[in-house]
Amino acid sequence: MFEVLFKLKFFFKENKWQYLGSFFALAISNVFAVIIPYIIGRFIDAIVTGEMDAELLRTYSLQFTALVFITYGLDFLWGYGLFSGAYKLQKEMRSTLMRHFLRMRAPYFEKFRTGDLMARGTQDIRALADTAGYGMLVLMSATGFTATLVIMMGISVNWGLTIAAVLPLLPMAYVVKVKGAQVDEAYEISQKSFSSVNDDVLEMIDGMRVIRAYVKEEDFIEKFKGQTSDLLKKNNRVSEIAAIFSPTVKAFEGISIMIALSYGALLVAQGVLSVGDIVAFQMYLGMMIWPIISVSELVLILRQGSASMRRVEEITHATDGLNFKGMIEAQRVNDLNFDHFTFKYEASEITNLDEIDLNLKTGQTLGIVGKTGSGKTTLIRQLLNQFPMGTGIFDMGESAYSEYNDPSLRRLIGYVPQDHVLFSRSVRDNIAFGKKDATDEEILESIRMASFEEDLKNMDRGLDTMIGEKGVSISGGQKQRISIARALIKDPDILILDDSLSAVDAKTEQTIIHNIQHIRSDKTTIISTHRLSAVKEADEIIVLDNGKIIERGTHDELIKREGWYYEQFTKQEIKELNTNDKESDPYAFKGKGE
Repeated sequence: MFEVLFKLKFFFKENKWQYLGSFFALAISNVFAVIIPYIIGRFIDAIVTGEMDAELLRTYSLQFTALVFITYGLDFLWGYGLFSGAYKLQKEMRSTLMRHFLRMRAPYFEKFRTGDLMARGTQDIRALADTAGYGMLVLMSATGFTATLVIMMGISVNWGLTIAAVLPLLPMAYVVKVKGAQVDEAYEISQKSFSSVNDDVLEMIDGMRVIRAYVKEEDFIEKFKGQTSDLLKKNNRVSEIAAIFSPTVKAFEGISIMIALSYGALLVAQGVLSVGDIVAFQMYLGMMIWPIISVSELVLILRQGSASMRRVEEITHATDGLNFKGMIEAQRVNDLNFDHFTFKYEASEITNLDEIDLNLKTGQTLGIVGKTGSGKTTLIRQLLNQFPMGTGIFDMGESAYSEYNDPSLRRLIGYVPQDHVLFSRSVRDNIAFGKKDATDEEILESIRMASFEEDLKNMDRGLDTMIGEKGVSISGGQKQRISIARALIKDPDILILDDSLSAVDAKTEQTIIHNIQHIRSDKTTIISTHRLSAVKEADEIIVLDNGKIIERGTHDELIKREGWYYEQFTKQEIKELNTNDKESDPYAFKGKGE
């Protein structure tokens, strides 16, 4: 149960003075708080014995008032210390998680779904913060304050009465232990269910257009109802077990009060205790109610904290399985050389790159083509260090690619992926993401190179136009060109376009390719595409099939060989011509009688 506190010791150690100060203020506050019933007891005894006079009344009143104000000030100090510490823990743990996420590559995110990571980064960390704040308060109250009360009851009233009143509370520990373990298990189950719901909600939001297009709204509503009903049952199970704690504690507490009243009355009758003593003792018991009841809350908090800590540790201890230890700082991209290079994904049953031989000189343009699943993106991922390095030779210049420092490599690469990730910001912000200190002139130049000028003119607020979450308010072609502009503004040593022109028309595609080749004549460019017209001007084109290079050469050379490239290029050219004919003569393709 207390394992979560041991695992958080790094945080308590970092903030030891804050917590030590809070605990000291809480301890002193507890001492002053238990003196108050003692003063009231003496006050009542003075009234009963007839010793009360104006001077004594003034003395007790001043003592009582002073204790109230001192206790108030100390309570503020420890409350601020503990609860501000809880918020600090949330900040530190979320920052740690974010740093971890940003360092992880693709294999890591294949293990964990987005909704699950969000649930652990929000609700589970909040549970840990509750442990560091309210949990520590309850722990001190359930231990330190209770111990202070028991000692004060024994010293100022009677040890025999104190022991008799406290003994019935001991069996409660067994109930707390058994039910606490059940809470731990039930809470972890409910958190897993919450993560699953989170995952499906995110998928539903991302796929809203498809859901509506297929008129599946009602199906998803029913599915969500079922999931939330299941989550409700699991949360109710946690509440059901937790609800047993409070009445159990109150039952044992009631027995304790009954013994205290019965035995206390007997001691008063025997003259062992005064009326003031028994009143003070009852006040002490009343003050013990909250610490005793808080035992149930403490168990619940610590159990939930332990379950949440396990869930958070699972994602922070997990890695992407990649370990790039290169030490050479890459200053520029040199010649890239693959020699009998082979790669296979961990979950794949086939070899995804098979005996790749390739030499790409600095400043050249490489075209990579092939059918879907042929290995185009896999080859690019090796350049980006997104997956473990394959076997064989992969050099850059005089050194192996793996010997270069990974961050320094990525700073030299401009990458435009198939799935264009845009942020819920303006056009300016999305493009300037590629260069931190980019000026508007540089942004507009990258827009010109990406053939986005006309589109920008049609936007009401120009560069300040908000594009919506993930670019929801713009077309696929516009997303691609903003992504290309973002990569171009970086002016990278190597530009990689991974099927990044599929949503633009042929004319726009050729304009972008021409601009890139003109401005980047001395820098390396890699274009992976299904549309072969995009690589016509490449210095070398390779055709991949099942991870192997089956054809290579310039456009003209591949056309002459009349292989796969020739067949696909011819089909695409015919299709393009037919499309252009339709647009120029809309009636030419209508059937007879029309």
